[in-house]
Amino acid sequence: MISLKRTFSEEVKEELVRIPFGSRDEVRSELLGFIKARGDFDVKRKQLIFSLHSFAASRRLLNLMKYISAPAVEIVVERSHNIKKRFIKIVTDYSESFMQLDPFFDVALFVSFLRGLFLGGGSMTDPKYHYHLEINLFEEDVLVSTKRALKHFFNVNSGIVELPNTRKLYIKSIRDIITFLEAIGVQEKLKEIERIVTERKVISDVNRTVNFIEANAVRTAESTARQVRAIEMIQKEIGLDKLPEDLRRVALARLMNKELSLRELGKRLNLTKSQLYSKLKRIIKIAERFGDVK
Repeated sequence: MISLKRTFSEEVKEELVRIPFGSRDEVRSELLGFIKARGDFDVKRKQLIFSLHSFAASRRLLNLMKYISAPAVEIVVERSHNIKKRFIKIVTDYSESFMQLDPFFDVALFVSFLRGLFLGGGSMTDPKYHYHLEINLFEEDVLVSTKRALKHFFNVNSGIVELPNTRKLYIKSIRDIITFLEAIGVQEKLKEIERIVTERKVISDVNRTVNFIEANAVRTAESTARQVRAIEMIQKEIGLDKLPEDLRRVALARLMNKELSLRELGKRLNLTKSQLYSKLKRIIKIAERFGDVK
C-alpha cells in the first residue's frame, strides 16, 4: 500500500474545511468558487461534475452541497496517470441557483468565493523552500475579476499567467500570501508560516553578514599584501632608509605586523586609521616608480 505524504497545501486545506458555514449566500458563494475552479457542466445530463485531488476539499464540497440541499448523485475515487495521485469525482444535478450570485461586490461573499477557489483549484508551495501561491482557473473574466477584487478588498497584488490548457492566478509576495490566507480563514497554519518566514529572514541576515565579513576580509588581505609588496620593492630598489622618517616608521611597522588591521596598526603607531592609510598610499606611490604594485 502506498503511503501518501500530505503536502503543505493539503495541510492548509485541512484547516480550511473545518471553518463553520456562514450565511446561505456565503455557502452558495463558496460553492460557486468550487464550480469555477473544478466544475464541468454536462449539458446532456444537466449535471455538474467535479474532479478534485484533495480529499479535504472533497469533504467540504459534499457538506456545502448537502447544506443547500443539492446532494451528490455519484462519488467515485479514481487513480490518475500518476499512480501516487488520486482524484475524487463528485456529480450533482445542476441548478441555475448555483450561478445566480455575484461574489465580487461584497467582501463576505468574496471571501467565501476565494475559499472555494483555493480549495478546488489552489495550491501553495511549502514556504521553507520559496513563496508561491496559485489558483488554476480557465475563465479569464473570473480571473481578472478575482485579481481586481483582491486588490480592492485586501490590497493583495497578484498576477495572471496563461498556459496551454489553463490559466493561473498567482501570488509571489509572502506578505500578500499571508493576507490572502488570513482572509479565507487560515489561522493555525499562519503561525507556522510566520515562524518559517522569520527563520528564513534571520538565516538570510546571517548569511548576508557572513558574506560581508568574508568579502571585507578578502579586501583587507589583498590591501595588506599590496602594501607589503610596495614596501619590499622600495627596500630592494633604494632601501627603506631613503624614505622620510614618518613613512619609514610606517613601512617597518607594516613589515613586522602583517596580520594587523589598519585600525590596530594605527593604534600602535599612535595614528588614526585615516592618517595611516594616507601614509601607506604615499609609500605605494613611491614603489610604483620602480614597477607595478598589484
